[in-house]
Amino acid sequence: MEYPAISREIFQQRSRTYEEWLIVGIAVGLTVAALLSPLALPLAITGLVFVLAALRFKPLLLVVVFFVPLTPFLNWNFPIRDLSTLVRFSFFAGVVVYRMSHREDLRGWLWSGWLTRMMLGYCAVAFASTAFFNPLTLDAQRELMRLASYVCFYYVVTDWLQNYQCMRALLKILMASTILVAFYGFYQAITGGYTFLYDILYPVQEEILQIPAWEGRITSFLEHYNGLAGYLNLVVPFCLGFALRGRDPVLRRLSWWCLVMASLALLLTQSRGGLLAYAAILLMSAWFFAPNRQVRIRRVAIVLLLCVLAAAVAGLFFQRLAEIDDFTAVSRVAIWGGAFTVFARAPVLGIGFGNLRALMGGLLNLPDGWTGDAHNLYLELLAETGIIGFLAFALLAGVAMRGALKRYRCLQDEFGRIMGFAIFAALAGVLSHGAVDYLFHTTPQVAALFFLVLGMLRARSGGEAMVIHAD
Repeated sequence: MEYPAISREIFQQRSRTYEEWLIVGIAVGLTVAALLSPLALPLAITGLVFVLAALRFKPLLLVVVFFVPLTPFLNWNFPIRDLSTLVRFSFFAGVVVYRMSHREDLRGWLWSGWLTRMMLGYCAVAFASTAFFNPLTLDAQRELMRLASYVCFYYVVTDWLQNYQCMRALLKILMASTILVAFYGFYQAITGGYTFLYDILYPVQEEILQIPAWEGRITSFLEHYNGLAGYLNLVVPFCLGFALRGRDPVLRRLSWWCLVMASLALLLTQSRGGLLAYAAILLMSAWFFAPNRQVRIRRVAIVLLLCVLAAAVAGLFFQRLAEIDDFTAVSRVAIWGGAFTVFARAPVLGIGFGNLRALMGGLLNLPDGWTGDAHNLYLELLAETGIIGFLAFALLAGVAMRGALKRYRCLQDEFGRIMGFAIFAALAGVLSHGAVDYLFHTTPQVAALFFLVLGMLRARSGGEAMVIHAD
């Protein structure tokens, strides 16, 4: 009677040994590839990601999330120009292979749920606006490839997060990564420059071109200071929620550290839009976590007063935060006017997803080699994907925020309520910051983190009963 159990144990040991040797072999292959050709290394890395995903190597998602702030550009002339996009595609392919080999449901995973359908609807409009109704430029191809990789990342997250333990581990890694991002930003502020690593990560290319000369505004590992502010604001709600209400001591301690470091780094970006979104997130935390109406009103008033005082103090140290100069005011109005002009020419489906940046230079008579975006999420959507694309994104955001609010109100466990608040506040922060900036094309790390948050919401929704039981 014991023979089958012994045989099964021997088989599992052999399987683990095989996987270990496979990982060692791939690591050796990566080293050889790096020595033979710099261009072979990205392909070898993506191959490793595919194999590990197909083997369901659990720490893989944590590694990918930790390195989300890094998006090294590749020195080749293809529509996919950064390593992170390749990694997301490979990760998704490996997950598909695993699910097919283990006969897990593919159709439900890829299609079920209103959140997934709204996301696919928005992506379909973005692809149609470029592939069928406008010229498929190289800029559009690159942005469409990135968008497709974000969708793949969303699916990976929904597949990988099986219970609260997985969610906690991911949050800890995300916060540790964000602390490192903040510290590197502090290093930039101390040394007084973007540092040599910035030039390595973002060589002068047609889609990056130039960032303004150093003015004391940090970017950390990201390409732009406004992008860094948007990235931090996507993480801050999770830090706030678990710092104030979390029960896991390690996660709570990490949340406090991450909240303090991210707040200081956000201030050093001197992004007015980012700081306004940060204030909105603080106000939402005061509103959500108050036990009753009277306490809620008092806390919101206190937070609002503290934000006003903090803004006044920050203005003493950073002139940019004390006023809006004439150049900024005039240039923003001109950019918004140019984006609206583009929208008026093609109001239904726009000029094509990813095509606006190449047109803005000519519209605004910018110097040769300079490009720009609408500096507004809503105008960018209207200009590139028209009214249909704007409505599709609005539906996606609405369904996501409604789902997060439902998680906050309906779940009885504290972890679920914190996640509901954090996801709602993170998405609201993106929409608030979007009034003065568009971050998805210029900062792929923000877009990747945005879809990661959506994936966390879908994972919470899809496995709710199992997750609650696991806690």
